[in-house]
Amino acid sequence: MKKYKKLLAAALAICSISTVANAASYQLNDYSVTNMGRSYAGQGIVGDDYSAIAYNPAGMTLMKKSGVQQVFNVIGVESDVYGINDKAGEKGEMKFWQAVPAGFAQYNANDKLSLGVGIYAPFGLKTRYKYNWFGNDAAILSKLDIVDFNLSAAYKLDEHWSIGASAIMRYIYGRMTQRVTNTYGDINFNVHGWSQTGTLGLMYEFDETARVGLSYRLRSAQRAKGTYKTSAIPPIIAEGGYDVNANPDLPETVTFSAYKRIKNIGFSGTARWTHWTSSFPDFSVRSEGIPLTGEKKSLYNYQNTWALAVGADFYYTKETTFRVGAGYDESPTHKPDRRSYRIPDSDRWWLSAGASYAVENWQFDVAYAHLFAKTSESTADATVVGATPTAKYKHTFSNIIGAQVQYSF
Repeated sequence: MKKYKKLLAAALAICSISTVANAASYQLNDYSVTNMGRSYAGQGIVGDDYSAIAYNPAGMTLMKKSGVQQVFNVIGVESDVYGINDKAGEKGEMKFWQAVPAGFAQYNANDKLSLGVGIYAPFGLKTRYKYNWFGNDAAILSKLDIVDFNLSAAYKLDEHWSIGASAIMRYIYGRMTQRVTNTYGDINFNVHGWSQTGTLGLMYEFDETARVGLSYRLRSAQRAKGTYKTSAIPPIIAEGGYDVNANPDLPETVTFSAYKRIKNIGFSGTARWTHWTSSFPDFSVRSEGIPLTGEKKSLYNYQNTWALAVGADFYYTKETTFRVGAGYDESPTHKPDRRSYRIPDSDRWWLSAGASYAVENWQFDVAYAHLFAKTSESTADATVVGATPTAKYKHTFSNIIGAQVQYSF
């Protein structure tokens, strides 16, 4: 009971910190600094922190002690934006930092059953341009925060097999701003809402040094409502606010991970498949008000994607571990007319490094990751098939810096 009370108090502290989670790209892995050091290879089955609660709940059985974990990440994004075709000669930029915290707590009821809670951001988006950039009548700020409130359980069936499941309440908040064409007015669109989803996990241990895991995260259908406000000079658009709703689906994912330790080096890998085609053919906003009469639809027609990662852990001493990793994250869109100013996505490559130091019941982690993105072209909005691209994104990259603390008992 004393251990349970400690866990409850720690979980409440984590909730107070992590519910402000924000995100800086659409699909995220940034729940664990330990995992970041190896580019998120071996998700959920390496057994060196409590983030299996989010990645693969079956992997919770690897943590022999109850404990808590707090994650602090900051993501920096930079890109030079050049006007092309009818916007030739124009230039803009994206440059900002965003915090992405997460937190976990796990209680081992016995040597077979583990229970856990987690708060983290599985999806998210942020793009922000200067107010006076050349595409401000299509996009200035785009922000999508999705936070999972996760309850997990795992059970060790025998010396080889573990199973796990998570029940998730998912909160979504979205905000978009832009200028009104040929006026000094602005448009501000806000929505928020809740949905439910879940994760199933399976892990097989060949022995203490080798294992594989498979997890399946269900698709979720968001139900978001909010307001669409304008501030402009009549008669182009009358000032006012209008009720709107948007119901975007978030995709299901299947993740396979493997881990093998040979002497003082652990090798890990992950392959994740995301089923975008069933959930994100378009993004629709509905309203009965002016100017958004009826429905505004952006046609993204996302394709299914793969994300691949490999990593290595160097167990330097009993207290100190060093990590390196590399990864490839495929974009769900490859056509300029399906890529808007708000989501100017492209394929990404990862390089990362990190380290852990453990002393008594504490473990401290730091990690750094650098993401390189391909040059891409975008239209102002994904509404017309075959539309001429008007912006080119070059020298695009992200830096992620993370620190994490664990306490076990």
